[in-house]
Amino acid sequence: MRKMSFTVIAIVVIIFSLIGSVIWTAEQIWKTPINLSDKAAFVIVSGESAHQIAVDLKEDGLIDSVWLFEAFVRFVKRDNRLQAGSYEISRGEGISSLFMTLRYGLQTTDVEVTIPEGYTLLQVGILVNTKLGISDVDWHKATGDESPFEGTMPLLKDKPDTVDLEGYLFPDTYRFAHDATAEDVVRKMLETMALRLDELEIVFSDKGCEGNCWWLQNTHELLTLASIIEREVMTNADRGEVADIFIKRLEVGMPLQADSTINYVSGKKTPGVSADDLQIDSPYNTYKYAGLPPGPISNPGIASIIAANNPQTNDYWYFLTTPQGEVMYAKTYEEQVANKTKYLK
Repeated sequence: MRKMSFTVIAIVVIIFSLIGSVIWTAEQIWKTPINLSDKAAFVIVSGESAHQIAVDLKEDGLIDSVWLFEAFVRFVKRDNRLQAGSYEISRGEGISSLFMTLRYGLQTTDVEVTIPEGYTLLQVGILVNTKLGISDVDWHKATGDESPFEGTMPLLKDKPDTVDLEGYLFPDTYRFAHDATAEDVVRKMLETMALRLDELEIVFSDKGCEGNCWWLQNTHELLTLASIIEREVMTNADRGEVADIFIKRLEVGMPLQADSTINYVSGKKTPGVSADDLQIDSPYNTYKYAGLPPGPISNPGIASIIAANNPQTNDYWYFLTTPQGEVMYAKTYEEQVANKTKYLK
């Protein structure tokens, strides 16, 4: 009889222990913070495993059990999809809510910034000022002709000392910490440009040039040409055609006559240029001076870079863009004049 009593007691203890475990587990998963303002910063580095993230959460006092967090993540089959980034997490947050935050990037303190293709340094500076509060002064220091990145990155080795980082910041969508500095932003964009160029495996000519001939000699020339293409036409097909027109002109010493380079100096956004604009005395005036301008006039996207490196061979020497955005090509100057008369009335 006594043996039966001990068995009953043991069973009762086990049942209550199981109930307690279930209640504790449910509490850990579904509990809500007592004080929502009590937050802690937490960072997930790209490539970290669920186990390492759980260990870090435990060490920061944000979860009570590494095992339970891992088990929950495995249960929902998302162990490799927690988002890298910086977060503010309320202390006492349940594992379920915490998982949603880390899985979908909810409540992240990172700021998403999209840099459109063809934006100039000035336009990018205005954008990061709006998104991240980076001042004009700090932006200029990071991107000017005395940028701290000069001499530290292979990407910039062919850039003349007299020009800034225009053209070298790859346009893309980025995530930056809310307190990112100008140098943080510029470094990331430069590294992305270097990576994308490496992916293209571009080989530059090492041939000498005698007389009126031209090759893309280095990254600076490539980005300069690509930046002009970026601002001149909109479609990939037109980029390839226009790239070949520009290269043919460079080869024979004919001015590029790109309106976009004059607008870069004047600050205008008009599709054409005036007679007065054509008289602007600047090395960026490609009507007045043959050859490439001193540097890029925008930050080109990958399509324009590819076009500059792989132009679409054609017989055209001239082009214009209609008010409707269509690009019209001409083989002779007379055809170009006829197109202007017909489409630019």
